[in-house]
Amino acid sequence: MQTLIEELKEQLMIKGYSTFSEPEIHEEDGTTIFLATGDEKIVYLKVFDKGADLSFEVQDAALIEAQYHEEAPDFIWASNGEVNYYADCIESDPLAEIPAVIDVTKKEKRQISKQEEWSRKMYSTLQKRFDDLHERLYGPGGADNISSTNEAIDELSKLLFMETFRLYHPDYVLREGKNTGYRIFDILKHQYIKENGKEAVRQIRDAFKEIKNHEDYVAVNDLGEECFIFSEDEYIRLENPANFIAAFNTFQELDDFEDENGSRVKATLKNVSADILGRLFDVLMRGKYDNKIGQATYLTPRQVTETMIEMVMHDLTSTPKEASKLITADEKGLPTFRMGDITCGSGGFLIKGYEGIKKYMLSQFTGTMKEKMEKHFELMKEHSFVGADKTRNMVLKARLNMAMHGLPKAPIFWVTDSLMTESLQPESFDLIVTNPPFGSGSVTNKTDEGNAILELYSTGIDETGKAKKKGLCLGSKPNANGLWKQVNSTDQAVLFIDRNLQLLKPGGQLIIILPDGILSNSSFKYVREYLMGKKNDITGEFEGGKAIVKAVVSLPTVTFQLSGTGAKTSFIYLKKKGHENEKQGAVFMGVADEIGFDVKNKIEVQLGNDRNDLLKIVDAYKKGI
Repeated sequence: MQTLIEELKEQLMIKGYSTFSEPEIHEEDGTTIFLATGDEKIVYLKVFDKGADLSFEVQDAALIEAQYHEEAPDFIWASNGEVNYYADCIESDPLAEIPAVIDVTKKEKRQISKQEEWSRKMYSTLQKRFDDLHERLYGPGGADNISSTNEAIDELSKLLFMETFRLYHPDYVLREGKNTGYRIFDILKHQYIKENGKEAVRQIRDAFKEIKNHEDYVAVNDLGEECFIFSEDEYIRLENPANFIAAFNTFQELDDFEDENGSRVKATLKNVSADILGRLFDVLMRGKYDNKIGQATYLTPRQVTETMIEMVMHDLTSTPKEASKLITADEKGLPTFRMGDITCGSGGFLIKGYEGIKKYMLSQFTGTMKEKMEKHFELMKEHSFVGADKTRNMVLKARLNMAMHGLPKAPIFWVTDSLMTESLQPESFDLIVTNPPFGSGSVTNKTDEGNAILELYSTGIDETGKAKKKGLCLGSKPNANGLWKQVNSTDQAVLFIDRNLQLLKPGGQLIIILPDGILSNSSFKYVREYLMGKKNDITGEFEGGKAIVKAVVSLPTVTFQLSGTGAKTSFIYLKKKGHENEKQGAVFMGVADEIGFDVKNKIEVQLGNDRNDLLKIVDAYKKGI
């Protein structure tokens, strides 16, 4: 390790970091920690043994550790000699490398409260506890009604929901059946469960049925319909009292902390900051979720999610005109900005979008405007981040994911089909970031459902066979004479392009992952012309089309390999035209050969940020290269 430390120092000295603190052994994990300083810019170095685990979970824990260090470092560099992780501690953004001192713009560092510092210290502890609890429920030691890792996540999520409810509704008295008169706060205590065994389990399971759809967790969709986190028939499957004791002991026995006045505080999960608790839940889910079970929902790798959000956030906040969308309210005082993902899975894009917008909204304003924006942002939590999915268990995970991040009423809801539902209103979104289903079969007219979809997606074709300026058209395609006719079948990803454009307001932005065939095969040329228009061979300009293509980034085949598909994909970044005369400009093109991880023997192996081309692509996009 000493050799690696010297190598890291040499590289930092080249970048202008010339002062180093004495290395110290980190007691929790045996790593070596030291600081590198140059012109008041500080790098937090966390050095692991060669070959030590440097997975995403470990990287995230290291970042939080650095963010709450007393010296408030600007950057973190974690390394085991083979994998290198770099990040901006102030912005929480991954970096392709630690910048040279001369290139660093000094940023204001916010003050960290003692409670936040305590939250950071609890992160690693809770991460291990959540992992252990999941393994207990799923493994042979649980001896309960769990048959898959995903079911274990679901059950852990229900219990976590119960504990959160207990803390925020301590005086809630149960009203139904044998539970009448009991306080929810009391029956969920791990000591109570230990004393009352199976009777306590019966009480908890019955209490879940009563409070699972409490009004504080009810979202509302575009039709004004109430949307609940849990379905009407959902229940807690666990029956073994030992598992309930272990779960609530995990949630409740936390280290005390000292507040700003020097008083000792008996800590609960309520004291853990929403950012930390949300990251814990997100890390747990992504680390344990098996996407091959059930309806095969594939989670987008975080490296791709972060890149897509970084690009749209750059455009959304780089000009006053675009940024004004975030702060505009309607006549009732409600935010008008809406970000959506109609195939949201666990809500990864919505979470990253929320975090990016939060960073902007809470850092760009001062004085009375700051107070106004803080209130506005609280309303955004309830109205501005909209998701839908046809897999009920994923909606559950997305709702709880949002709740753990502090958005318990985020309008994320179950739909029978995102292509057909009326609970999403046309031209109501400013931004959509999504990874729609692809490679899992075509929509065909051989079924009544498929035929209905193709008919709906042909309603934008007029009686002369021409595509209207508005309406859904991609259930059809033009023949040799240029007349549009309904097709017998098509890739559902094509229809999702049309659907998402329909949902966007004029001028709205769409960034979407697609199989490369749609972007390159001659059989899908009509889709590309539907978006961009046809190129005039004389002027070189594109004429017609519904959108402006801003960027296309090619992803390697490894991107979704862990999900069981080696399909070659890209993401395309579009802006829906606000008026007919908008012209297609130059398109930013990026090719990522590596994205920071590989898949070997069906296991994700981290390669490090220095082997993540997406970070360089984002940087180039922001610079307009």
